[in-house]
Amino acid sequence: MRHNPQPVPNTIPGQAPPKILTVQQVADLLQIPKSSVYEKTRIRPNTTPPLPCRRVGKYLRFFESEVMRWLIGLPQNNLVRRKRDAA
Repeated sequence: MRHNPQPVPNTIPGQAPPKILTVQQVADLLQIPKSSVYEKTRIRPNTTPPLPCRRVGKYLRFFESEVMRWLIGLPQNNLVRRKRDAA
């Protein structure tokens, strides 16, 4: 029985393929519980933008670059801003 090779995602020559993360890996990266990752993927009006993800069957998958862009794009907490201004 022959095994078909895994497809390779289209990439720009010279660049590594995008890193795909599971819910647990995103939780570890952001240092939050898995349940919070699921919560942050939900679309709700008048809130911060949802965490970008893709559904692969019943599983969620995330591009690491999109997770990092999402995190950087979140509004900064006022408490953090006050501490930095005082310094």
